[in-house]
Amino acid sequence: MDSNIARILSKARTSGHKSDSENSVEHSNEGAIIPQNIIENLSGPALLTDSSLNILEKNIYADNLVSAFQNRHPIVHGIIIRCLTNGCPENQKITLEDESGARHYDLFAFPVKAKGKDNSQILLFGKDTTAEQHLTNALVQSRQMFKDLVACSTDFAWETDNKGRFKYVSPNGILGYTAYELNDKRAANLIVGQDGLNPFDTLDAIHDVEIWLQRSDGAFACVQVSANPIIDNNSTWQGARGVCRDVTEMREREASLRRVMKSEQVLKKIISTIRDEVDPSKILHTTATAALDGISAKQSYIVSIEKNDDADIKLELKAQCTENSDSALIETLSKRAMSICKNSQETLPTAYMEELIDGQQVLIGFSKHHNKINGVMFIVIDDETKTWNKEEKSLFMGIVNHLGIAFEQIKNYETLERLSNTDELTSLFNRRAFSEKVNKRLTIQNRTKQTCALLFTDLDNFKQINDVYGHATGDAVLKKLSKLLQKNTRTADFCSRLGGDEFAVWLENVDEKSAARQAKRILDGVNELKEIADNKDKPLSLSIGIALSEPASIQNLDCLMEQADKALYTVKNNGKSGVSLYQSENFK
Repeated sequence: MDSNIARILSKARTSGHKSDSENSVEHSNEGAIIPQNIIENLSGPALLTDSSLNILEKNIYADNLVSAFQNRHPIVHGIIIRCLTNGCPENQKITLEDESGARHYDLFAFPVKAKGKDNSQILLFGKDTTAEQHLTNALVQSRQMFKDLVACSTDFAWETDNKGRFKYVSPNGILGYTAYELNDKRAANLIVGQDGLNPFDTLDAIHDVEIWLQRSDGAFACVQVSANPIIDNNSTWQGARGVCRDVTEMREREASLRRVMKSEQVLKKIISTIRDEVDPSKILHTTATAALDGISAKQSYIVSIEKNDDADIKLELKAQCTENSDSALIETLSKRAMSICKNSQETLPTAYMEELIDGQQVLIGFSKHHNKINGVMFIVIDDETKTWNKEEKSLFMGIVNHLGIAFEQIKNYETLERLSNTDELTSLFNRRAFSEKVNKRLTIQNRTKQTCALLFTDLDNFKQINDVYGHATGDAVLKKLSKLLQKNTRTADFCSRLGGDEFAVWLENVDEKSAARQAKRILDGVNELKEIADNKDKPLSLSIGIALSEPASIQNLDCLMEQADKALYTVKNNGKSGVSLYQSENFK
């Protein structure tokens, strides 16, 4: 009973006031109660009934209660009957409907005895608790809303004490641990790497900080944490509380997306190089380097594969990207590739192979063009336990596919370059290519200070061969002469057909005597030409002019060609078939 009701009843007991109403009921002077006064002064609904359940009095707030009573509401009737039967106060909660909606009451029933009568009367009044009920419901709904928001926005909530131990964890547990398993455990033990921030004992508010925690199965989880310190009234730190959200899957998707984007960048770089690079050697070097940008490894090798008409296989290292070149490993890898190619004569090798070779993990991929193998790529890492992920293997397959196109493009480029630089009949350098190469050698000669020589060779009586034996025989002679020149020169030297029956030879690092001896050997091979066409009247022979390129005198190619040509015509004027060295004092 609230204080207001108690006050009114107490006042009524002591007042001795008598009502003038015909329905008023008097009590004896011993604490007489005038119910009518009580009913009128109550702030909530109130009414008075007799033992026959007839309403004797009501106040202005009692319409809702009277209606329920007249409709024999079980709670209203029940509380009155219990009060009559037991002769003691009764209390009951009730919800009634009116025009404004549901109203909530605490009902109180008191037995009242009328003077001179044996039967009792019942004072029934109610305290309106609607506002309190609404507030309670709002608090309950707010708490549930908070729980729902936490459940939606976080994976788990936690609280730690001033020793960094869990004293509360969400009932469902965290990261595979049950709440019971983590109770009183040090939260810092879950953190992977102890050098970073520990949000479980934070002294400052933190928001969306990412840390790595260890799951119950040993795997790692990336967790986003928001937390606040717990400070008591004495400004003493008591621990921390916060919420966590597992963002591992999100971070893995982001990492996968970054790997895909990196793979696209690597392939884009390779495609751009294949399309735009002029130097073929740079195409393969860029490809080997780019592969290590997207695939975890320390070494990459690219090897070309050629098959001749006899089905012989030739492998040649074309590019490598490695800190320390390992010739033994390259040889082992080449042998493995050779073995695979020989065992795959009828069927092409699979897209890629992952093998352990000499204690190192190796990715092997064969490049193809029009279903023919033209190269192989090796990715090597010195870790026996290493395995490449799906994205890296996919990138490797993409690189190998483009490598097949690169090899074909390089082959076409080299074919075009050979055709543009060589004489179609003899396969020697043509005049343009010869000029480019000699000019490069002259630039190098300025640094090396070595003496070189230019030989200018002309066939004597070649026109008669064409006239007598025909141009086919003449072509055979020219081919034979080209082989004769190549046979009598070294690797560093090179030969050229300048046009018609005129040939030039560049001799690297020779002195005057060595150049003359080499020219004499060429001259002595003229009998090989006569075997093709032997004209008794005007036999084939060679006239050779020599011009020395000495470091002391700066000479360009045109100057050397002019000097060798003058020496050549000295031989021609002296009856042909000989060798002459240009000496400036003889041509003044």
